Formats: sequence, structure tokens, C-alpha cells
Amino acid sequence: MSLLVKMNGGLIKMANFLVIISMAAIAIVIPYEVFCRYVLNSMNTWSSEFCMYSLVWASMLGGAAGLSKGFQVGITSLIDSLSKKNAKILQGVIYVLILIFTAIMTFYGTFQVFANLRQTSSSMGISMSIPYAALPLGFFIMFTTTLEQLLELPGLQSGGRN
Repeated sequence: MSLLVKMNGGLIKMANFLVIISMAAIAIVIPYEVFCRYVLNSMNTWSSEFCMYSLVWASMLGGAAGLSKGFQVGITSLIDSLSKKNAKILQGVIYVLILIFTAIMTFYGTFQVFANLRQTSSSMGISMSIPYAALPLGFFIMFTTTLEQLLELPGLQSGGRN
């Protein structure tokens, strides 16, 4: 368990760093493009594509980092209305469903990365596997975070004594 916690800590730090880099890049490129377009009367062909791919990376990794901090939207009225035991069981089922979904998305996202290795983007000419890589990485972090949350549920720790 402590290995998973350490690994998740490192993954979340990396995700936070990449979100900051992606958002900073967008914050620099968009005003630059506006300046070029309206002051210099010259448009860059790569800027909108770059910002779109940066936003994909920021969204996927930001979602993963937000999940680890509990920032996701949730409707808890059903769980709140149940007894502690039943609420714990339902929360465990929800975590298992999330694990299944994120595992499937990680698998198919990885498949898309390899399927698009030779395809290049229209403006920047980079491999399309670079923007697609945000999907399996983000979903993998969501998977490991959810796994940690599932294992931290009371009753699963210390041989079920909680």
C-alpha cells in the first residue's frame, strides 16, 4: 500500500507540473497569436493546434489530479441516506466501477497512441501519438488514485478491523 501511495504522490506531482506547463503555454501562445494577427497582420498556422493539444493535456492530467484531491462533482444523497455499512459497500462498488472504466480507457487510449504513431498533425507536423498520450496517462493516474481510495476504505485496512 505504501508503494502505491508513493507512486501516486509522484504521478500527481508530475500531473500538476504538466498542467501548469500546459496552461502557461496556452497563456503565452494565445496573446502572442492575437498580437501577430492584429498588429503584424500575420497568422501562425500552428498556434490553435498547439493550444488545443495543450488543453487536452491540461484537462486529462488536471482531471486526474483533481480526482486525487476529491474535486470531482458527486451527488452523495444516496450514500448519505444509507447506513454506514451500506454506504461503505456502495462506495466500494462505485470504486470498482470506476476502476473498470479507467482500465478500459487506459487500454484503448494506449491502443490509440500506437495506432497513431505514424499520423502527423496538420499544422505542427508532430506525431498524433503525442496528443493521444494524454488519454492513457490521465486515465492510468485516475485508475491508481481510485485503487488507493478503494484500499483506504474502512474495513479493507488492517485485515478488516476498521
